Amino acid sequence: MKKLLSIVLATGIAGASVFTPYTNAEAASVSKAEALVKAAEQHAGALKWQISVELTKEIKYPDMKIFNLTKDAYLNAKKEIANISAKDKAKLEKRLEDNAGIHYTRAMGYIDAITSGKKIVDKANQLNKLYAANPTSDVTEKSYHELSSEIRKQAILLYRVYGKSTRDAILTKYKTPGEKALESSKYVITAKMELDKLDDLISKKADQKTVEAQVSIFLDSLDAIEDDAIISDLYSAYYDSIREDENFVAQEKEINEFFEKATEYANEEKLEETLSLYSKDFPGYASLKENLETTFKDYNVRYQTLGLEVQYIIDNTAAVVHDQKSIFNTTDSLEHTTIYLLEKDKDGNWKFLDSSDIIEETSDSTDEDNTELPVESDSQENSDVQTVE
Repeated sequence: MKKLLSIVLATGIAGASVFTPYTNAEAASVSKAEALVKAAEQHAGALKWQISVELTKEIKYPDMKIFNLTKDAYLNAKKEIANISAKDKAKLEKRLEDNAGIHYTRAMGYIDAITSGKKIVDKANQLNKLYAANPTSDVTEKSYHELSSEIRKQAILLYRVYGKSTRDAILTKYKTPGEKALESSKYVITAKMELDKLDDLISKKADQKTVEAQVSIFLDSLDAIEDDAIISDLYSAYYDSIREDENFVAQEKEINEFFEKATEYANEEKLEETLSLYSKDFPGYASLKENLETTFKDYNVRYQTLGLEVQYIIDNTAAVVHDQKSIFNTTDSLEHTTIYLLEKDKDGNWKFLDSSDIIEETSDSTDEDNTELPVESDSQENSDVQTVE
């Protein structure tokens, strides 16, 4: 019994000598972890005010020295906590995340939002500069799409910012300028995109119906643009583009020949032939014959075309701007511009469907009947771009 007791006592002493150092090491590790957590809490407490617009009164990067101190303290505490027992680990982990980790994470989101926001503003400034210089250029259009893409890409980071007041301030400073740049240029860029689509269809020799449908979309897009100079630039580009389309060119030739015929009939005072050029849907068609007959009888008028421009041909309807001089009694004249709508009938013949006359320049001339007689001359050049209203 005494021998057995001595063995047990010896074993107990030995066991104590083995387990005591381990307990002391664990206690030291817990103490160290607690100290690191406390340090992280202190730095994070200072950091959280760096990312609140209510305190800073402006959106700017936080003091990066404070941020880095918080980061290092947080990561060091996290590493030390990983080495302690489960019982103490859970408690310290929660304390670390609640008091330090959350502010570190929010600060990272805040910093990322500012960095992302600056990218949006840079691209917005670039678009504004390019748009001011040349709103309809390919470079401006490319810049527009780059800004739009940047906003979509970065917006998610802006919305992750903690705190409504701070988040709203971030959005106002960075997202709003980008959206304003897009808004101020969107109608012009939209029209430019529709023109690009038309160019592509023509280059691929798309069918007439498809091309004409795109022409309609493009012309409709011009209605939203308020700047007449920009409309003129886009129309000029369209004017050149549509004349690469074989179907348009062929029909434009028909219209030129139609106006030449109208000139001939009017100058030779051929009543029935002139009347045959008008659709029965032409306004005032019922009295048109009488008006033409009176004009031919009472006035000595000759007509000269100064310019002719086919603006569009869509679904057998054409808009034509006709610059014309009417010469009375060989000495007096009247210069004016008439915008005509033509339609192609079932037999493939063009007819006058409607007209709107704008007097541009006058000289001393006698009063004449208001009936407009469309004519054509050998000149088919046109220098002034005009838009159908």
